[in-house]
Amino acid sequence: MVFAEDGDVAALLSRPPRPPNPLSTIPRPRVTALIDAGAAAALCIVRGPRDLGKSVALGHWAAGTRREVLWLHLTEESAAPTRFWQQLQMALGPKLLPRSPGAAGPNHPAHQLAARLGGTGQFTLVLENFYRVQDAPVQAGLLELLAHAPELNIIVAARSALDIEVEYPTITTDFHVIGPESLQFNDTEARDFHAGTDLEPVSARLNEQLNGSPVLHKSARYAALEPRRSTLGLIDDIVDKVTTSLHQRLTASQEIPHSGPLIGFMAATLPLSHFDLALARAVEPDCPDPESLLHALVEAGTLWSTTVNGTLRYSYPVIVANALTALFFEELADRRNVTLDIAAAVEFARGEYLPAFSYTVAIGDYQRSSSMLLRSGLPLLLEAHAGFAAALKTIPHTEIVKYPLLSLALGLVYNADKLTHSKGAEYLSLALTSSKLLGRALPPEERLAMNMAQAVALRMTGQFKLAAASSRTSLRDRSELPLADRDQIAPFESVALAQWGLALIFTGDFTTATAALQSAVSTAHAAEAHQTLFFATSLLAYRYALDGDLVTAADLAASALECMPVAPPAPLYEQTPLCMTLAMVELGRLQPEAAAAHLDKVLSEAATSEFWGRLRIIEAQIDLLRGHSGMAMGRLDLILAQKKELPALNPFDAAALPVTRSALLLARGNATGAAAVLGRSTSKSPPARIALARLSLSLGRPAEVVELLSTDLRQTTAVQALDAWVLLTVARLQLQDAETLQADIEKVAGAVTALGNQWPLALLPEEALELLTSAWQEHGVPLPAAPVPSEARIPASLSKVSLTPREASILATLATTPDRAEIARIHFVSLNTIKSQLRTLYKKLGVGTREDALVVAHQEHLLTG
Repeated sequence: MVFAEDGDVAALLSRPPRPPNPLSTIPRPRVTALIDAGAAAALCIVRGPRDLGKSVALGHWAAGTRREVLWLHLTEESAAPTRFWQQLQMALGPKLLPRSPGAAGPNHPAHQLAARLGGTGQFTLVLENFYRVQDAPVQAGLLELLAHAPELNIIVAARSALDIEVEYPTITTDFHVIGPESLQFNDTEARDFHAGTDLEPVSARLNEQLNGSPVLHKSARYAALEPRRSTLGLIDDIVDKVTTSLHQRLTASQEIPHSGPLIGFMAATLPLSHFDLALARAVEPDCPDPESLLHALVEAGTLWSTTVNGTLRYSYPVIVANALTALFFEELADRRNVTLDIAAAVEFARGEYLPAFSYTVAIGDYQRSSSMLLRSGLPLLLEAHAGFAAALKTIPHTEIVKYPLLSLALGLVYNADKLTHSKGAEYLSLALTSSKLLGRALPPEERLAMNMAQAVALRMTGQFKLAAASSRTSLRDRSELPLADRDQIAPFESVALAQWGLALIFTGDFTTATAALQSAVSTAHAAEAHQTLFFATSLLAYRYALDGDLVTAADLAASALECMPVAPPAPLYEQTPLCMTLAMVELGRLQPEAAAAHLDKVLSEAATSEFWGRLRIIEAQIDLLRGHSGMAMGRLDLILAQKKELPALNPFDAAALPVTRSALLLARGNATGAAAVLGRSTSKSPPARIALARLSLSLGRPAEVVELLSTDLRQTTAVQALDAWVLLTVARLQLQDAETLQADIEKVAGAVTALGNQWPLALLPEEALELLTSAWQEHGVPLPAAPVPSEARIPASLSKVSLTPREASILATLATTPDRAEIARIHFVSLNTIKSQLRTLYKKLGVGTREDALVVAHQEHLLTG
């Protein structure tokens, strides 16, 4: 190739950046900073469709940068590669060294230019309107130039993606992309653009409607000068006028000829939320050259393109789609359902479940939508994606009642928001009703879906025992599925097993829960359902952590971490069991700070998640170990006062809450309050009997401990058995010679080590902890593997209630009548005064109701005399 001489200005077109128009542009420091950061790379690509402000942004950057900048404005003549390299030589002229007379140089123009740039200082070249010459050979030549000219950086302003963006794994040149999303107005820039006009107060909402396009905001400014129609709000009026203007521009556009193939292509792709070349070919197989049409639509700004995992993905901006829908209304009406039907099949086959589900909902094929949820393994249901929720909400009420799985999905969507809890309960109940109506008349796979929907809906509406019973029935029904069907729906089957396992955990049926969760893990592993594998393994670890076997729980938690999804990350709901497990493991090691680090990751779930009770129990236990039991008690009481606004509390956590509260009160030295909390618990409950035994031991009544724990105590967890054995052993040490208890002492130390759980030791009163530790040392018993607590959390002396004569009189009257007005009359005081005195009395007793006050009064013998 022969270059034009450097002085042949007529043949070479170069110009500086155009000065920004202050009337239609604003400074955008955010974008300028992005360009400045991108300019550090060898190649910076500023990419976006027409009229997105690329040249203006580059002009602002060039005016303010300290870099030396050369600028080449490409024209229609630049389309020929020879002409482009001539123009590039002219633009680089100030930096080129003279040619050596008669020297033979390299053949490729990029190599020739690189040879003449040697020794110059660092500088940047801006190539404006790169779309005019955006072919593969030119791009390859620029990469060669950059590879041999380290002093040069290039910024290109392009309308569509360059080849190197798609081929980036094989490109060695350092490059940076500033895509269309970065060039869009953010809300602050939209406000600045409309500052001082009627549109300023609504600029953020308008920006959302206009897709952040600077040129559409400019159209909106002009539209605001026209008379406003009284039938429309301000934003609707402006958007309608801008859409009409855009419609007219598209109709008159010369860049997009309205040919038959183009119209058919647009009619086929407009209903899609996004698509790539493969999907475009599937929905419009008769299109002769879809690549060229895509390129033309992107160049004209009608389509936007982004690169996702090395694949170009296209979408129509909403306002453009609206204008095109009006333009091609008839063609769209004929093609829409066919397009969406094909697209749903293609997207589902390649694992893009959200668009596939949305397309089937859009064409009203709800049976297929439900089946897609089932056969996909329910990732959408678990991720709670906003697009999934939006699609569900479009299903008519008269249709959704026919599909338990869809009713369940919508119920969970509404249930996740505190403002729509009641609506969520309505749809969960609807899922129950529809599943009962359909009964066993369904095919096996749909019955499996119905059973899972029923179990989850029962759980979410607080019917935990029924949910567990339904889960057991479902596990039996699962065996009726033919093996071929089970292979097809293995991902869903693993989700159902995990959900059944969770329902069983909530009722304390750990044996059946273990079987269900182990099946869930193996099924998910075989189906390569990675997200469900993580969730099921986490639940299995959680089950062992609740049981108190923290060694097994830690091993399973490590396995869950190994299979934890990274991209996209697992939703917080699915991470919650794992984080709680890790926190409980650290609590068993008496490491509150490490436990808090795990819990803090998911504590936000305590507002809406069904795990809220256990999250708050762990939080309180962490505070107890930190020595902040008073703060923990106040926070727990405040949360329990708002219990009606939270999801239903499962039976297992409901039994643990009073035990936790009593431990907090004991740690504060308040034996009366601890007794009051436990006073209404049934004596048949193992956790309550163990907590009462701890209270008796703290009060120096070892005989009561032996009486409470020596009789038949049906512990449901390993930690309950350990807790009971620790308390019973210490109580016997206080009553008899340690020599006779050698086996018991050894058993306690061995169990603590085997379970990796020091928590029962942390809740021993000070004297009891010293007694047990001394017994281990005196009798040569190996201490537990983990360090024994260095100090007791329950003090040696506990406070008892003493009442003033007035308080004693009011309490005695309270035992005879609940009527506060009558109590006030008897004591010759006003009703307000007696209300105040009752509040003081209740606080001293550590209770909140008359019934609890009387329980404490009888326990503490406050009503005698």
